[in-house]
Amino acid sequence: MLTRRAAAIALRAGLSIALLAWLASWAGWKNPGGLFVLDWKFATPAIALAGAGYVLQAWRWQVLLHAQDLSAPPRWTHGVFWIAQFYNCFLPSGVAGDAVRFGYLWRRYPDRKIDGAMTLVADRVLGMGALLALAVLALGLYLLLHEVRGELKLLFGAGVGGIVALAAATWVLLNAGRLEPVFTRLLGAERLSTLRLATSALTRRRGALAAAVGLSLAVWLVDFASIWFLALSVGLFAGPLEMTLAAAAAYLAAALPISIGGHGVREGALLAVLVHLNIGIGEPQVLASLALLFWALSVGWSLLGGVLFLTSLAIGWPLSEATARFSGSPGS
Repeated sequence: MLTRRAAAIALRAGLSIALLAWLASWAGWKNPGGLFVLDWKFATPAIALAGAGYVLQAWRWQVLLHAQDLSAPPRWTHGVFWIAQFYNCFLPSGVAGDAVRFGYLWRRYPDRKIDGAMTLVADRVLGMGALLALAVLALGLYLLLHEVRGELKLLFGAGVGGIVALAAATWVLLNAGRLEPVFTRLLGAERLSTLRLATSALTRRRGALAAAVGLSLAVWLVDFASIWFLALSVGLFAGPLEMTLAAAAAYLAAALPISIGGHGVREGALLAVLVHLNIGIGEPQVLASLALLFWALSVGWSLLGGVLFLTSLAIGWPLSEATARFSGSPGS
């Protein structure tokens, strides 16, 4: 079992390294000085907006925690969130960050495990739902404005189907009581009762749920704007609609469990969609430069979580002393 898992990790790492190396060869960057050919009046807002997207994600989790009466200070919530992003970026599992967040929640609220887990499930569902909704909306607008090939229409249908499936799964989760016999067999009566209480908090506090939905949409809109500015910074003049489609495809591809942290796959999907939309044709170096900057932006902001992790080990900040012990703090 261990050998098989190690082989799977090696394959994922190999794919990520190969794709990034291929992009680097196309970009032709032989030294970091290539960064300074950027148009910084576009690159600067791109960097700032990318960071703002992470802040909005942490804020959304804060709203969900409050909806479950898990009152953590913003300093703690944002600290744990950034640390989780660091793990997400460098570990093979696509849910590594969620596992880290759950570990910190378990440490802080040992008697509220299901409530804590529900905030993570809701966070994932809202994020994916908002991404799918914006991607389908952008694709629908693109189909109205352009003469396109049939595969994009099929993709639009698949996107609509994905939204319907996600909505149905969410309804089932929020209405566990209506399917009591099934959930009782799966979870047991006691766990089902706890699940009901956890889901009812979200449905009862509609203001918090609406705020979380709004933040989910804002996260992606800010992120799409960041990537659009990033494209302009390397001289790739694509419209915001096209960049939204390419970015949405990139993030959906990154969720596939075939790479380390989505590295390489995310950037490859971004380029594949741009080429399919006839953007950057004949400019492989520009496209590859955009993809590598996209990768560097994601990794760069994730490294902030690594800094916070080391800080939490040394002095407990920005986490509480008790929670920092989860990280293996010397005070444990």
